Amino acid sequence: MILTLNTKFEGYTPVQVLGKSTSYREVYLAKNSFEQDVVLTVYDMNKLPECFTDGKIPEFEIIPQLTNEALPTYIERGDYDNDEISLRWMATKYVGGITLSEYIHSDYVRNEREMLHQFYNLLVAVKELSWRMGGGCCNNISTDNIIVTVDAADEAKWHLVGLNCVSETCKGRATFDTYAASRFFRAPETLVGHYNVRTDIFSLGIVLAIIMQGKHPWEKFIKTDAPLPIAAVVKIMRDNAPMLAIPDALKNIVAKAIATKPSERYKSIEDFGAAIAKYLGNENLSSFECFAPAHSKPVATPPEHKTEEEESVDVMKQQAPPQPKSNVKIERVKGNGFKDVAGMDQLKCKLTRNFVDIAQNRELAAQFHITPPNGILLWGPPGTGKTFISRKLAEESGMLFSLIKPSDLGNIYIHGSQSMIADLFTRSEELAAKNNCGVLLVFDEFDSLVPKRGVNDDNNQANEVAEFLTRLNDCAEKNVFVVATTNRIDAIDPAIIRKGRMDEVIYVGLPDEEARKELLELELLKRPHEDIDMARIVELTKGYSSSDISFIVKECARCSFDESIKAKHLVKIDQPLLEKTIAGTRPSVTADELRQFERAKESFSRGQKPERPRIGFVK
Repeated sequence: MILTLNTKFEGYTPVQVLGKSTSYREVYLAKNSFEQDVVLTVYDMNKLPECFTDGKIPEFEIIPQLTNEALPTYIERGDYDNDEISLRWMATKYVGGITLSEYIHSDYVRNEREMLHQFYNLLVAVKELSWRMGGGCCNNISTDNIIVTVDAADEAKWHLVGLNCVSETCKGRATFDTYAASRFFRAPETLVGHYNVRTDIFSLGIVLAIIMQGKHPWEKFIKTDAPLPIAAVVKIMRDNAPMLAIPDALKNIVAKAIATKPSERYKSIEDFGAAIAKYLGNENLSSFECFAPAHSKPVATPPEHKTEEEESVDVMKQQAPPQPKSNVKIERVKGNGFKDVAGMDQLKCKLTRNFVDIAQNRELAAQFHITPPNGILLWGPPGTGKTFISRKLAEESGMLFSLIKPSDLGNIYIHGSQSMIADLFTRSEELAAKNNCGVLLVFDEFDSLVPKRGVNDDNNQANEVAEFLTRLNDCAEKNVFVVATTNRIDAIDPAIIRKGRMDEVIYVGLPDEEARKELLELELLKRPHEDIDMARIVELTKGYSSSDISFIVKECARCSFDESIKAKHLVKIDQPLLEKTIAGTRPSVTADELRQFERAKESFSRGQKPERPRIGFVK
């Protein structure tokens, strides 16, 4: 077991192991600091199989981007390192329920239409997963990896879990741990390492057959509780016709989905969904319309004259998709600018002098040949207000603004992100010219977008970093300015931080006494409170980040709100409540982690490679 049950880990307490574990991956039911249930997935980085190239964990890359309620809901993720172990973890929303296998054989009342509607929703969820990965696949769809929740009104909802096998299309060599996938739901061509959208369609077809007839279509020949090797399972599927005791119209749909020849299956998940919609008599179901064709990687149909053996060895060629475009919003934001920022006086002064004043007095600045910095990189511990002050910089300077998260441009390894980056800068340049004002692009978690390139990196990743390098070169001349934030400056490609790209690299540390005092006053000013010994509270919050302090005051407000309801009169925030809440709130940055950040700051200021701060980061 990787973690010890009932022992705190990174703010969570694992209480039970969920599902099937491997030597390198375990999933836990855990409690957060509010005693709420969450799912905690933990990887032991020292035991990763070779298929995890460059230490990347695909499910951790893709889950933060997902929006469909049938897919895992991301909370946060981080790294944990000490001298003995190196872990990577992710917290997601817990969905309580039973597996689809259990649900099918339970006493819950259900009907065909209800099950087919839930299956259609599952298709939409799998489509989003594939779309987010630029045409990738789940590779582990089974009735044991679908959780069913039933509410008080007996309404069931399906949730796809177990995304540990997600990958891009594989052409002969799997890029994930194939032993983790259910062999009874795998398409025949996976035996030779071919995984794509059609192999997911096969797995989905097996699921559809089971929910309609209560058993696996090859159950007569395969004992699903027997330890059969995948080669034996594939041979049985190819040698025997599936048993489908379901209505003919639906039988044709299932048969097409589970055809052992890939060319005879549905070409896309949308086609599969259209067949289900037609069977339901509702061909207007349009849940797939949000997935623009430009973002998909449709799979070409193999020539019909190929033999079955050729189809198993020669994976379907991918069609080159049209160049995708970014859909991030670029808009004017209103607010009080730096007046809303507590403390940070030195940083505000520097940004005002080097950026705001020049941007607002361009003609005068031009006489002195002074321009705003091309790019500004704000780095330091999490929760120190880097992203917040970036937005306030846009308000202060009167520029159009856009906050871009890594998921907005797709993962760094997804095909097409390079075009999305180019489109974002091109659109920004056009808007700047049209509105005769600057555009401020704020890239959050910049290290995820421009990671260090190495000899083992794939071409997509290197191309996307190169695209950023090109676009950052003197973008200020086109009235486009960049502010980037990161907790991990050491993870950013060094070429990004050179002058002409990131002209200003500024460390943002934890708030000092004056900043903590201002932040506390700002937070308390909005809420009813008694007289507070501010000096005492400021002292007690030494070592806390800005977000920690905001959380403490908000938590006090919730407690006072609850007490006001019980007492039926206003109960204000007071000194004892603040002190009690502070005592029960752990700083998000420990003293040891802070020392590592400070060492990294010293190393960077000397022009040396900083030691990587071993600290979890929150999205």
